[in-house]
Order: sequence, then structure tokens, then C-alpha cells
Amino acid sequence: MLWPGWERFARRRTTPEHLAFVEAMQWCPPEAIERYQLHALRALLQHAGRHVPYWRETFRRLGFDARDVVKREDLAALPVLTREIVRERYRDLIDPNLAAYNLQKGTSGSTGAPLKFEYAPESECWRQAIRVRGYSWSGYRPGLPVFYYWALVSKPPNRSRGLKIRLDRILKRETFVDSMCQDEAARRRALALLRRARPAVVVCYTQSCAQFARWIVDQGLRDWDDIPVLCGAEAVLAADRAAISRAFGPHVFETYGSRETMLIAAECEAHEGMHLMEENLLVEIARAGAPVATSEAGDVLVTDLHNYGMPLIRYQNGDVAAMSAGPPCRCGRGLRVLQRVDGRRADTLIDREGNPIPGVVFHVLFSDARQDLVRQFQAVQRPTGDVVLRVVRGHDWSPERFGAVAERFGHYLGGLPFSVEYCGAIVPAANGKMRTIVVER
Repeated sequence: MLWPGWERFARRRTTPEHLAFVEAMQWCPPEAIERYQLHALRALLQHAGRHVPYWRETFRRLGFDARDVVKREDLAALPVLTREIVRERYRDLIDPNLAAYNLQKGTSGSTGAPLKFEYAPESECWRQAIRVRGYSWSGYRPGLPVFYYWALVSKPPNRSRGLKIRLDRILKRETFVDSMCQDEAARRRALALLRRARPAVVVCYTQSCAQFARWIVDQGLRDWDDIPVLCGAEAVLAADRAAISRAFGPHVFETYGSRETMLIAAECEAHEGMHLMEENLLVEIARAGAPVATSEAGDVLVTDLHNYGMPLIRYQNGDVAAMSAGPPCRCGRGLRVLQRVDGRRADTLIDREGNPIPGVVFHVLFSDARQDLVRQFQAVQRPTGDVVLRVVRGHDWSPERFGAVAERFGHYLGGLPFSVEYCGAIVPAANGKMRTIVVER
């Protein structure tokens, strides 16, 4: 009773209405879901063609008419929207009529190139509804106690914002613990909070939770019944799933998302892949912009159907994935299934005491940085333990701003020698992939 009122009146969101819609829509046949998706897609394309300078220019150049889109494959007539284009044409990708209302966020993605973006407040409502629906497949619902073993490396909010966040978490019975701290004392504190919270669900960064789970098992500290675990930010490998299952029980759920669009896919109770969040996003798997055959790996292209403030259409988020070629999921949902996501792993560094430092901390810290403070980065830990941060400076570079970010790095590196190298460019590995975290053994 409290959560819908909190969303509607305190936060002024339409999340409960969208949640009711997507909870019903998931059980519709795939054909009905595709009809809705195409209807939402045409509306977005028409809006973008009328109000967004970049898309208006692109549609005119190609002779593209949104009314001609009658199937998902028709979207391939448009070019891929890359991170480089977003950087270069940032202002032209925003609807000037909605710019004053847009929300702003950032990401470093898996490429080590920080990026800022915007989205409309109504898109936030859809994102929250999709998140609640996807998490509910594990048994989650608003109001149940939840333990977030998450990265808490952002700058502290101002007083009023901080108060609002605390009230929101108290109402939802959410406990947040910084998973980037993996020393013995931090783990003991996390364990105490976990026991005190007695959560119905754990939401975590995959590798951090797997390390925490191994420690719990090795120390013989488990004294609770099975708790479902929702893993995010990184792929769940078989060894991670096994470790988490030993510490928390067999109900481990993988999720896939990005800061640009939030939850993209989630694993249901049947554990046969991850269902796409098709009421909010249209996902394509492509190579060089052209769709690949089902089950073949390709670039993930995402179209955010409800972000009218900064339409991201065929946005290449830097990940590689493959669609499931198997039969429909046993759960009965009509949502398509993503079989796997490749390359979403960051190496783990080691501090002076042998404690792990999740490499994803570098991604999170740069996600919180200014739009163009750093164009690209790569963190390298030498066999001696020293950490070298290679940086390509951006147009918004300043020693003071970067110094504040570097100081926060030092907090997580636990006294390891730390230096910065400034580069003109960072060269990919021999296989062509850009590794943002390199641990030299």
C-alpha cells in the first residue's frame, strides 16, 4: 500500500501503472508483444524525426519514413548509433523542448571510454517498473527486505537528496553495503549487516558476491536459510554460480543491463536464459549493423522505446551477445530470450594483504565523472602490485577534477603504489579487444 503512494505522490512517478501493464504483457504471445513493441517504436521514430536534430537530419538523408516500419528488421535501414556519435553530436541528439526536464547519468561501459547521456523522466518510470518486474521473478517485491551488495563509490549526495534516498531505502527496507571493499574487516561488517537485515533477496555485483560467498563458505559462516540472489554488472560464470549457491542457496538469477537503458534482460525461475525487457527496449543482435542469425554472437544494439528526451536508436552499447535458438521458455512468458552475453567481465586486482579489489570499481568511478574529463582509460596492475592508470585526457580535463577521482581510487587500492600515465591513445590487445583492466601475473 505504501510503495504505490510513495511513487505517485512523493516521487511523482507513474511506475505503478507501468508495472501493472508489463506484468500483464509478459504473458501475452510473442506476436502480441511484437505488435506493441512496433507501435511504441513507430511513435518514438516519428517523435525523433520531428523534434531531434540528429535524427531529423538522418531520416531526411536516407529518405526514411517511420510509418514504413512494420517489422523489427526494418529498423536496420538506420545506421548504428555509436558512442563516438553520441559524444560528437550530443546536443543534436536531445529534444530541445525536453532538455530542461531530462535526467543525466554517465557510464564507462566495457570499453573504458566514459560517456554521459540523458533520458526523459517518463523513461525513468518505465525503467523502474521493468526493474521491479524483472526482479520479481526471483521472489522480490517492493517492501520485502533486500540486501544490496553493490558498488557505492559515487560522491555523497547533498543533504536534501541524501535524506530523500535514506527515506526511500527505509520505506523499501533496503540495506546497501559497498561490495568494492573486500578486506577481512569489510567482509565482517557486511556479514553482520546481512544477518541483521535477514533479507528476502540479495542483489549484487557478480564477482564481488562470488568472492564474498567463497569467504563465507571457507569460514563456515552460513547460518541462514536459502536466499535468492540477483547478480548484475558482470556475467555469471559456472564457478560463480556454484560459489554463490553454496553460500546462499540454489536460486541464483543473472541479470543484464547498462546504465544507458537500465535492465535489458533477466533470468526467470526456469533458468533457461534471460528474457528481454521488450515493453521498454527493442534489442537487436547485429554485425556491421546487419542482423545476425539466431544463436550467432553479435553486437548488442538497443533502442529505448520511451526515452523521448534523448532517443537512443540502434545504440551500440559495446557488448556482444547471442539470442536463444531453443524452444520458448518453460515459464510461459512471451518475451524473447537472450542466451548469453560475452565479454562483461573485469579482472580482479589484489591489494597488499592479498585481498581482492574488483576491477569494476574503475568503471563505476569513471561513470560518476564529468562528461569529458577522460576520453579513455586502462588500469594495469604490475606483478609487483603497483597500479598504473593510463588515461587519455578529455576536453573537460582539469588536474583538480581528476585529482578528486584519483583520491577515491586510492581509498579502494588499500595503499598500493599508484601512478598515472597520460597517453594520446590506448591500443587494443592483439585480438582487437580493448581491455580496460589488465592484471599482469
